[in-house]
Amino acid sequence: MPTRDKPATVYVIDPDREARTAVCDLIRSSNLRCNCYGTGREFFAEYTDSQPGCLVLEVRIPDMSGYQIQRRLAVAHSPLPLIFLSAAADVSLAVELVRGGAVDYLQKPMRPAELLKAIHEALAIDRAGREASRRRQAILESIAALSSKEREVLRLVGEGKSNPQIATELHLGLRTVELRRASLTKKLSLKSPMELLHFAMLAHYDGSEYLDDDYHGPSARHSMTLTSHGNGHPHESSTESARQKSGKRADSGK
Repeated sequence: MPTRDKPATVYVIDPDREARTAVCDLIRSSNLRCNCYGTGREFFAEYTDSQPGCLVLEVRIPDMSGYQIQRRLAVAHSPLPLIFLSAAADVSLAVELVRGGAVDYLQKPMRPAELLKAIHEALAIDRAGREASRRRQAILESIAALSSKEREVLRLVGEGKSNPQIATELHLGLRTVELRRASLTKKLSLKSPMELLHFAMLAHYDGSEYLDDDYHGPSARHSMTLTSHGNGHPHESSTESARQKSGKRADSGK
């Protein structure tokens, strides 16, 4: 049975109490949960990466900078998407933060609709990343239940090899390959050869390194590295967007 995520929480870090309260009130008025903090330490004291959501934070925070918070989350393989706010236009910083995985970089004062749009985008990224993580975890658990010979066949199916090609590469008879494919289909609770092909392709792209002979199941390290998104996985279009947005805002302030 699929796991249901907890309700998403929008975290806000801003040392300016008035600005922090305004952002939190806006978020709550949109029927979203919101937790607010004045410092990075307060945030890290409560945050757990099992909680879905996103983080809206001021670039300049007294105890640690927005960049330091981003790096700390990235090192911990946190999937939390980030939205940065700043009172000053800084194109180079905006590009650096978005390259580091931030969803957006908004200059204060931003329009409520602009901030809410960025938040909903970040929450969608978080949901998609967590769903992909669950899918990968299920694939890894299924691979762990296979024998080394079955993993060999699954790997080659995922590479798009035909039965004759698999037979040649593994030095097997064609009938043996057909029987192993049929066994794989049954063992993985799949209903057809097409479903096996689809699963093998997912395994090839989402967990090909775990098709090796010495793989014995997903570990905590595997799970953590497979859940990463938002931090350390930049979106090129977002980088360009941040550069353009910050440049326009800087120009408008002249």
